Amino acid sequence: MAAPAIKLYCSWFCPFAQRTWIALLHKNVPFQYVEVDPYAKPPELMAANPRGLVPALQTGGRNVYESIVTLEYLEDAFPDKKAHLLPTDAVDRATARIWGDYCQKTIIPIFYRMLQKREEAEREEARQDMLEHLRVITKAMGDMSAEGPFFMGKEFGFVDIILSPWVERFYILKHFRGFQVPGSVSDKDSEFYRFHNWWQAVRAVPAFCNTLCDREKLLATYQRYADDVATSKVAEAIRRGRALP
Repeated sequence: MAAPAIKLYCSWFCPFAQRTWIALLHKNVPFQYVEVDPYAKPPELMAANPRGLVPALQTGGRNVYESIVTLEYLEDAFPDKKAHLLPTDAVDRATARIWGDYCQKTIIPIFYRMLQKREEAEREEARQDMLEHLRVITKAMGDMSAEGPFFMGKEFGFVDIILSPWVERFYILKHFRGFQVPGSVSDKDSEFYRFHNWWQAVRAVPAFCNTLCDREKLLATYQRYADDVATSKVAEAIRRGRALP
């Protein structure tokens, strides 16, 4: 049997790479999973992405990288697949990109700020910022589709994939920083009910479930962020107050 036409260079602990992994599985695109250590910068990873970061896709001797770019590439390259990451309507597609960008620029950097900041006042500021932006996201979900269950309605897609790897890691914030989203899926009066309903639905998606790793093992890898000794480009950007790479 011929090898799959696509190689995914991935790291089991990386939420950015998890996005691409989820998308490949959800669209049922054949691929070869290649586990790499992005801290070691192995030659095969550098050949796929000169920045030495995951995820990276290789196909037909060409490379595609940056997690959100890979999602758009997979939707463009495999439009005939039954599962679609983006809606067919042009305005809806733009709306998905707007909210994907919002999550990328708010939830993700705040996640790392809450973990890395050393002063309790800074951590508390990050907790409040996280809740503020989750309120915005929860309202957007409800405005687009009160029933959901996914971000934009009945179909799991682009924004769900962008956001879900970090929501999966909220247990890390609870462990190290005591953060959790108020309410629950059984509390319909909670301001975050639509968010919890969304999360319950995401956790039932096979493509998402099949990318999960052992929580204790993952928790141990995030200890270095909680101690603010992580050496990743993300950690360095947070220390310097810069945009994520």
